[in-house]
Amino acid sequence: MFEGLGLGARLERTPWSPENSWVAWLFAFLFSITTPVGIAIGLGVRKTFELNSPRALITNGVFDSISAGILIYTSLVELMGGEFLHSDEFAHSSLKTVLGAYAWMALGAFLMALLGAWA
Repeated sequence: MFEGLGLGARLERTPWSPENSWVAWLFAFLFSITTPVGIAIGLGVRKTFELNSPRALITNGVFDSISAGILIYTSLVELMGGEFLHSDEFAHSSLKTVLGAYAWMALGAFLMALLGAWA
């Protein structure tokens, strides 16, 4: 859910030229069909998938690491960099406000990591 909200906010804030406005609609459409396509693939291979086979464990590890890398890149570079470095809100804010926002973001990241380790 949070990835969808973050991506939607970025798509909405990106200044698209009139001749390239279709790209935002394409990105939103592709993002919205990734989960149903993934579910369809999962349903298609559920009979042949052996949960503890070496191939399944390697595949799961590779896809988990790719997903984690994409999420780390997106959070650090795209979302956090865009909000803290290129935002009009923070450009004219005091250092206390920026550090407070950073502290809240770090607390949220810590709680999500704690939840991930617990789950």
